[in-house]
Amino acid sequence: MKRTFLQWALTVAVASLLSVGSIARAQDKPAQDKPSLTKKVASPVRSAQKALEKEKWADCVTDLRKADAVEDKGPYDIFAINELLGFCAARMDDLATAATAYEAALDSGFLDPALINLRHKQLMQVNYNLKNYAKAAAFGKKAIELGERDENTYTLAAQAFYLLEDFASTRDFVQGWIAYLESQNASPPEIGVQLYLSSCIKLQDDACALQALEKQATYHPRAETWPNLILLVFRQADESQTIDVLRLAFDRDGMRRAEEYTEMAQLALERGLPGEAQSVLEAGVAKSMFTDARAKELSDRLLATATTQAKTDRVEVEKQAAQSAAGKNGQVDVRIGQAFLSYGEPAKAIEAIERGLAKGNVRNVPDAHLALGIAQLRSGNKAAAVEAFDAVKGNVTLELLARLWKIAAR
Repeated sequence: MKRTFLQWALTVAVASLLSVGSIARAQDKPAQDKPSLTKKVASPVRSAQKALEKEKWADCVTDLRKADAVEDKGPYDIFAINELLGFCAARMDDLATAATAYEAALDSGFLDPALINLRHKQLMQVNYNLKNYAKAAAFGKKAIELGERDENTYTLAAQAFYLLEDFASTRDFVQGWIAYLESQNASPPEIGVQLYLSSCIKLQDDACALQALEKQATYHPRAETWPNLILLVFRQADESQTIDVLRLAFDRDGMRRAEEYTEMAQLALERGLPGEAQSVLEAGVAKSMFTDARAKELSDRLLATATTQAKTDRVEVEKQAAQSAAGKNGQVDVRIGQAFLSYGEPAKAIEAIERGLAKGNVRNVPDAHLALGIAQLRSGNKAAAVEAFDAVKGNVTLELLARLWKIAAR
């Protein structure tokens, strides 16, 4: 970080030296349209410049202290002294002096307008190194407002807010950062997403954490991302939507407990979807989820039931599909499509659900579109899946699940 600061400091100092040096050499005939050093200050400033050119930083600082001790200095004298002092102090690693000097030069009104943005970045960096996080955050935020939107500026400002334990400001700042990058079709860096999520957690704000986890799932998924997302979705879902949440958890490998597998299987059986119950339980067995004696007894019993029912149900679904195609009740077609989906036949599921939605009389249209999107995704048609998920409207939880399925479709 220090190297970055010195690179910035050098850039500004070179421009400053050209300005201050030419003025210092032209005291007898100052330009009418430019401010100039007073004669009392010009001599020690020249001496400081010579020391700087020889990289004698301590001598440079000493000469500038002498210049600063001169009484009745003009505003431009103060600016010139501080501009050079900031550079020489920084090269001596005296960042406290550099920060004070550079801030004074910025506030003077004499700094080249082309360098003002860069000066805010300098002051953000040096104050961050000094652990003066309040100033670092303020200068970083101002630099961004002035158009300095590079990742380093955003990152340091966000970290400064966070280290101040101002988690609300961190959240708001990073939300703006992410929104800006997304508007540019760019992905936010992992540190930005992590600061966003951590701030939401510190604020104990579930809605915020959910949004942050969506960003994490989109750009920088971790092993814990989907389980955490599922947990937060469960908190807002009602009982009738439990199986929809579990389906997403199952698809995203977000199940961590044996109870989740058996609960999903039971719900699937209750809905007349033994094929889904069977596949879920078989997956749990493959992952050695049922190690507890009670869990194993329940899973074995449920699996036996699901397997037996699936054998007869699978044949019956084919018969019903042929009959329902000529019918007028779209709900029957959707129900058959969901059954085909539970048996791992997405193409037949798509055909039946689309037919049902076209007919109408569907009891839960958002749920039907959600099932259609899942079927499209499993058939490999991601574009059609996204279109179906976008059509999920009218239920807050199902809309959230649709957004998460869209992330899964990326």
